[in-house]
Formats: sequence, C-alpha cells, structure tokens
Amino acid sequence: MLLLLLAAPGVATAAEGLHSCSTAVDGTSATGRCEGRGTFRLLASCADGTTVDSSWLSISNGTGRTRIRCRSTATNAWIEQR
Repeated sequence: MLLLLLAAPGVATAAEGLHSCSTAVDGTSATGRCEGRGTFRLLASCADGTTVDSSWLSISNGTGRTRIRCRSTATNAWIEQR
C-alpha cells in the first residue's frame, strides 16, 4: 500500500516554520529563542531610545538562541522572522 501525503501550496506543515519563539529582558540584555526551521533575529528597545539587533540566525529542525545588549536598560524585545 502506498500512502501519499501532499501539502497544499501556501500551507505550512507541522515540520516547517519557526514556533515556540520567546524573548526576555533582564537589565541591559535581551535574549530570544525559537524552535523549528527558519531564520530569525532578535531586536530590543533600550531606555536611551536606541534599538539594537542581532545578526540573522538560521535553524533547521532545532532550537536557536541569541543574546544582545543595550548600553542602557533593555525595555522590550521581539523576534523578527525572515
């Protein structure tokens, strides 16, 4: 018996894409992590009005983590996906 599974165009399967992304700020640093497959970077707003960002991080069916620092207190962090 042959079983054929097809995904419709534009519909991600469970094994594709990033998921379970999270961020945290602590003092002057921000950390971010995602699971799955894809490319992301971490951005953070700082108390002095600046924004800092990490380099792009690509993962394939795993977990990626990154950390960045502000010169002042980190106030907010978020993940940007490509």
